[in-house]
Amino acid sequence: MKFCVASFLICLLCCCSKKESTASIEGKSPSEVSSIEHSNLNASLTKLPGQNAISSRCMECHKDIHHHWQKSHHGQANRLLTMALDKQPFSNKSLKTPSETWTFSKESKELTITANDEKHNVGMVIGVEPLIQYLTAASDGRWQAPNAAWDPSKKEWFDIFNGDARTKADWGHWTNRGMTWNTQCAWCHMTDFQKNYDEVSDSYQSHWKEMGIGCTQCHGDLAEHADEKSGCLIDISSHKNLKKNHPERILDGCATCHSRRAEYDDRFKIGDKYGNHYQLQLPTLPHLYYPDGQIRDEVYVWTSFHTSNMGHKGVSCMDCHDPHTTKLKLPLANNTLCMSCHAGGSNGRIEGAIIIDPATHTHHFGKGKHNDVGSGHSCVDCHMTHTTYMGRDQRRDHGFHVPDPALSKELGTPNACNKCHTDKDTDWAIKWTKDWYGEKLNSPERKRQRARTRAIANAYSGDPRAIAKLLEAHQNEKNPYWQSTLLQIMQPWANDPRVQNLGRAGVHSKESLVRASACMLLEFSDGNGPWLEPMLKDPVKEVRMAASWAWRRNISSRSDVYKKLASTISFGADQPAGALRLAQLANDANDLTKAEKWAKRAIKLDNTSAGTHEFYAILLGRMERPKEALTQLGIARKLEPNNPRYPYLMALTYAELGQKDKTEELLRVSLKTNPANPRAWYNLGLLIAEQNKLNEAIDCIQRAEQLDQNNADFPYARATLHLRKGQKMEAFEACRTVLGIDRNHRNAMQLLRQIGNPQQK
Repeated sequence: MKFCVASFLICLLCCCSKKESTASIEGKSPSEVSSIEHSNLNASLTKLPGQNAISSRCMECHKDIHHHWQKSHHGQANRLLTMALDKQPFSNKSLKTPSETWTFSKESKELTITANDEKHNVGMVIGVEPLIQYLTAASDGRWQAPNAAWDPSKKEWFDIFNGDARTKADWGHWTNRGMTWNTQCAWCHMTDFQKNYDEVSDSYQSHWKEMGIGCTQCHGDLAEHADEKSGCLIDISSHKNLKKNHPERILDGCATCHSRRAEYDDRFKIGDKYGNHYQLQLPTLPHLYYPDGQIRDEVYVWTSFHTSNMGHKGVSCMDCHDPHTTKLKLPLANNTLCMSCHAGGSNGRIEGAIIIDPATHTHHFGKGKHNDVGSGHSCVDCHMTHTTYMGRDQRRDHGFHVPDPALSKELGTPNACNKCHTDKDTDWAIKWTKDWYGEKLNSPERKRQRARTRAIANAYSGDPRAIAKLLEAHQNEKNPYWQSTLLQIMQPWANDPRVQNLGRAGVHSKESLVRASACMLLEFSDGNGPWLEPMLKDPVKEVRMAASWAWRRNISSRSDVYKKLASTISFGADQPAGALRLAQLANDANDLTKAEKWAKRAIKLDNTSAGTHEFYAILLGRMERPKEALTQLGIARKLEPNNPRYPYLMALTYAELGQKDKTEELLRVSLKTNPANPRAWYNLGLLIAEQNKLNEAIDCIQRAEQLDQNNADFPYARATLHLRKGQKMEAFEACRTVLGIDRNHRNAMQLLRQIGNPQQK
């Protein structure tokens, strides 16, 4: 399963000038839009080019701001197709990608994209630089973003998947939901967008106020109520919806697009709290972030920025970026922007910034053009390295990381030195950083950050010993974004009393992000009702949703809490993750028929997700349909042939069917790949014991005990095997081990009475 969304930073040329031209496409199906004559569209576009219906009202009083916005990546965030701008890419050009052969042509008054002989009408456009994507009309109100994109600089078509061969079975294929504009792109490219998905018909009736990021998206309804007498207040902090909130709520508007997140709804208005509409993705998954927080996949900048020291100390988006031009307030050349604070000055907001002398700090000091970005002298070269997404879109990491080649050698994390000096090895980079910076590399702050990185790296790798370092890292962490990250990463150790205490303390944090993460942690251990139930009434939705999900098995399906949880999850039902979560919710409520309906929907939306097939298999097992469960597990195993979980689950299913030979075969296959599964050793031991191979069975059970010393079932099983061999002393000691784990273990106490005192003759 691949993830790809059109970047918010890759924005578009706005076009609709009059309300009538916008209304001509609003709410219409793609087929209706594609049938509109392009000549009629062009006529309306040429009157007031670059303006949007509502935002044009602001121009009279705010001409300068409007002029800058109009040319910005915000103002250019979405537009209709126009022959004047788009004729060149469709002059009978072609492209070959691993999955498709593409042609791009003009036919009469229409521009078309043909992929493997299937013709698609183009109606809207996203992207200006460094790439443009042309949206094609699809069925059921959907718009799709092809992976064939136009490079306006090189004047060529290219593949944003970088040669990744995706078939039509893949969720991330351009014709499927992973590339559906209505749900993957539109919110960040339109003003007041609502996708309006209908579960029953599996269709969209999407609506918006205007194309692009218009004035009302960031300023609220001021523009809509402006008139010649009263005008409007451009100071958004005076807006009625912001007076009741902390001024930083303004920046939550930035986060709605510049973050990777799960959506609760599409009703965010400027002044709202981010957590009332979204669940932020933190650095908890190794395919998204490196363990030190550096970006890996397409995660945007909000999380990286807030996990940084700069973000934690109060630096904001608008300290560096102009919201209307979307450009930097000062140039990067000669470090002008960074030195506005780090040279000892202040822009009126940032206090206490570390004073830096570039001449002695960078060791890449040059003259003239050699001082610019890319010379090694620039601050961003070392502290904001870029990663290329969508084939040609370079985006800078906003975590402001310190290059650390030593951690690169130890953990495989990237570092700026070797990203630039690709002809050198890590040892070379380690030598020079030591020579240049010496003891600065061993400062208390660097040691703390390194310890956190090592702890997360160990957790990423599945090391069961990682918990001690995670607990230490959490104790030393002040940044709530990292605190929340560490809490979520500790979920595999949720039954550890130390971890459980952290979760219970976390629900009382003043930070809603921490409270939500604490609820997520408490889901995986017992006895947390007194801590979770109060969170069902938390003022912030991200906390309520986390608590509701964690406590879902204890909530009546007739309660308002349950209904709100189901309704919120349903917002994402057009995506496989949302459908799967609805299946899980129904399964936990013992509504197996409904669970199967949503499981099938999730598989239909993404047939290449092994995890979804696994869930359906487990559900089928509950429904006493083991043969069908085996089919689903077989599909999962083909999708992930090296995943030891699937032969293990298949072994259990064959055991249910009484096929012991197949059960043993698959248990051994699973253990060969993952010898650290105690339950697999335990089950194999019991199976072999049935064959009267008691010595081998005892060995298997002992392996299980070594891997999980808190499970009383393992030593009890071994006690029974020892007794079968007549080894009363070994059976006696095994029972004592059981009672050391569970002093109320009745079977062990009964077995002890049966054995008596083996030392007495």
